[in-house]
Amino acid sequence: MKKNWSMLKKIFILFLFIHHIALGQSKTDNPSFRPLESFEQIFAKAVKEKKPVFFEAYLPTCSHCLAYDKTLRDPKIKSYLSTNFLAYQLDLSKRENGLFLRKNKVFVPSTPSFIVFSPEGKVINVEPVGDETNSIDGIQLILNKAKDMNKNMVASLKKFDAGDQDFENMLSVALFARYTMDTVKNMEVVNKLANSIKPDQYFDKMSFLLMQRVMLDTDNKLFQFFIQNLPTYKQKFDSLDVKQTAENILMSSLYCSRARKYSTGKIDQIKSGLRLLGVPENQIATRCIVLEVLIDLGQQNIQGATGKIKTYYQGKPIPEKEMDFWCTQLKRNQKAEMPCPLTP
Repeated sequence: MKKNWSMLKKIFILFLFIHHIALGQSKTDNPSFRPLESFEQIFAKAVKEKKPVFFEAYLPTCSHCLAYDKTLRDPKIKSYLSTNFLAYQLDLSKRENGLFLRKNKVFVPSTPSFIVFSPEGKVINVEPVGDETNSIDGIQLILNKAKDMNKNMVASLKKFDAGDQDFENMLSVALFARYTMDTVKNMEVVNKLANSIKPDQYFDKMSFLLMQRVMLDTDNKLFQFFIQNLPTYKQKFDSLDVKQTAENILMSSLYCSRARKYSTGKIDQIKSGLRLLGVPENQIATRCIVLEVLIDLGQQNIQGATGKIKTYYQGKPIPEKEMDFWCTQLKRNQKAEMPCPLTP
């Protein structure tokens, strides 16, 4: 038995070694991409060579990324990328790459995603990619459109700002606004998209996809209809997808930058939506308490903020780290020597 166990250990270690080598070869040594250097150097070269910069954002554990990697190794792709782009891979498991995207206000909804910058460092296209485009022709089609300043997402945005109300163009703009974290523009476009949909089309697949992929806010008639008719949507679509879509929209609305200006009624509306999804009351309170306190503090209502915190803990002792956080917030406009309002 001891001998068998020893052999099993050796086989397991060998498996891990081979698996590690396979992963290393699959995503860190792709000859179609240049070795990643500092982002300052990358964009300095882009300006000099007058080429857009293409990043394939991936995760080492993503099966779709590994499948794409095989296609991206093809000599035709290597030649295409070398001619048209400065091409690099971004491993999103590395903190510095995530910070780069956050600094440039790029949200990656799934991996792999194709992100294209102008030589000057402006985001011009973001495209999450799936199995249906995992081919030489499919990849070239996506990237040809991405670098074309008359057809990419920035072009769609310019058309929209110039008055183009075409549904497909607005959908592209709404997606781009989501991927570039422009909630205000996203809301503007999504409201127009929602208004263009007739009530008898609310249960259509396109309407659901609009909410699932694009919508970030609850303030439109399509979402209000959706949240009040969840049982019917669950009959037509996957029930978990319906629940996740509704929760994502409610939470993105709750955590967006304009939430500090919400009325009590607006927050109650979000809470009501979460209840319809079956979220427990204690979880709803936890999701909302920070925003509610910050709204009170923004209105110089320290007494109201303090009362909400005490109500949240229901007379129980506040943990030390949480007490430090709340006291810092409550005292941020007071003199340092003033006692924390939560102190007995």
